Amino acid sequence: MKNEDFIHYTWQYQQFDKNNLKTTNQQPLTVIKTGYRNFNSGPDFENARINIEGIEWAGKVEIHIKSSDWNRHQHQHDKAYDNVVLHVVWEHDIEVLRTDMTPIPTLEIKDLVYADTLQKYENLIKNAAEIPCKYQLSEVSELSKISMLEKALAHRLHQKSAGLHKLVKAVNGDFEELAYRVFARNMGFKLNSEAFLRLAESLPLKIIQKHKGNLFQIEALMLGQAGFLENPQDEYSENLATEYEFLAQKYNLTPLKMQRLEWRFLRTRLGNFPTVRISQFAAILNQNQGLFALFLEDASKENIEKVLQVLPSTYWQKHYDIAKVSETKLNGIGKSSIENLLINTSVQLLAFYSDVTDNHSYFEKAIGILENIKSEKNFITKIWQDLGFKCTSAFDSQALIEQYNFFCGAKKCTQCPIGVEILKKV
Repeated sequence: MKNEDFIHYTWQYQQFDKNNLKTTNQQPLTVIKTGYRNFNSGPDFENARINIEGIEWAGKVEIHIKSSDWNRHQHQHDKAYDNVVLHVVWEHDIEVLRTDMTPIPTLEIKDLVYADTLQKYENLIKNAAEIPCKYQLSEVSELSKISMLEKALAHRLHQKSAGLHKLVKAVNGDFEELAYRVFARNMGFKLNSEAFLRLAESLPLKIIQKHKGNLFQIEALMLGQAGFLENPQDEYSENLATEYEFLAQKYNLTPLKMQRLEWRFLRTRLGNFPTVRISQFAAILNQNQGLFALFLEDASKENIEKVLQVLPSTYWQKHYDIAKVSETKLNGIGKSSIENLLINTSVQLLAFYSDVTDNHSYFEKAIGILENIKSEKNFITKIWQDLGFKCTSAFDSQALIEQYNFFCGAKKCTQCPIGVEILKKV
């Protein structure tokens, strides 16, 4: 057995023979409390309680495949591991010591794990199916299925939140600028998300805010900075280029200016051209520059739809690129795109702010938004629906996407409520 996740599971759920337990030094051992899993730095389980030779110890438990992993991970030099009261390993190969040179009591479990638990685990991780437990799902309780969805969604939101911690440092803790950059990145959707983020990084919101109420100037700033006004081909684009040259010099924007080649146009419909999305973005910013309040305090499907459906300028209702006329009128952002922005902007910011302020109400608000948006439809949600899972809201689809990508794809069955139910010895 060479999977540390399985050893974590075995210890947490005590799936081994606990009769006459002894340490590797033959000291009688009783597990009183396993402790709770630590997902941050430091030993794997905290607040554990064990009894060794009649003496009760309270502290932490560290998990490894081999005892020697203790030294390989440099724990022998780390005082954070001095309060480890038990080292649980699959195979004991050497004695290990704390920083003060006292030995760590060790429990070897390779001959103690229940045979049927080990067999069930090997069946799961060796299964070539996209969903390792697909043939056992009919025997799994509805409670475990619900728990799986809740855990997967919570994990997805926390991961999204974690991604914003670096971004908020880059803007020196300015939440308004953070909301602007997150919104910009998502306005690029998948195809131009990174280019949109670079645009926002090179054109701070505080500059745009100085021109609120003047859509023409905001368009000039954004399209010019994006690199789309290098070769104006009609009167409107010439006027934009002239305005941009003046504003770029005023704000010293030229050194950070992008080039047209950084944007992707191929294999996308006209309504998703970056020029069109920038014109929509400019129109939204012109009327609503309090983005942080919009996406957090005022966040609801109805409010966001109302704000984001603002029409771009007359020129961009008729053009999909510089001097290129569209055969059909180009309106504001469509309903499905707005829902995408809600999921990837509002929900992400709410999860992040909940984490920063330790206020769970923002997390609940994020959940509420997802519950009021229809499910996304893609090959992942279809896989789950074919297995009998209902997928009616974005809560369901986001959870099932995360479950598929993070848990099932990596065979993290021991971290999944369904996997835990399947593995537990009856």
